[in-house]
Amino acid sequence: MTWWKCSNCGYVFEAEKPPEKCPNCGEICTFYDVTCYTPECGCQGYDPKLVARRPNEESRF
Repeated sequence: MTWWKCSNCGYVFEAEKPPEKCPNCGEICTFYDVTCYTPECGCQGYDPKLVARRPNEESRF
């Protein structure tokens, strides 16, 4: 499974492929693959560096 992050609200979720609409905000968004592929993040789940919040972004996960 792949971990995806919504470009609109920052919601992080696991799915085979990104949905048409975000399951959290309900918008049609771009989804970024934030799956961990390197030993530094333990190769389990999502990469914390890729899901780091932007300044002024609310936490949604």
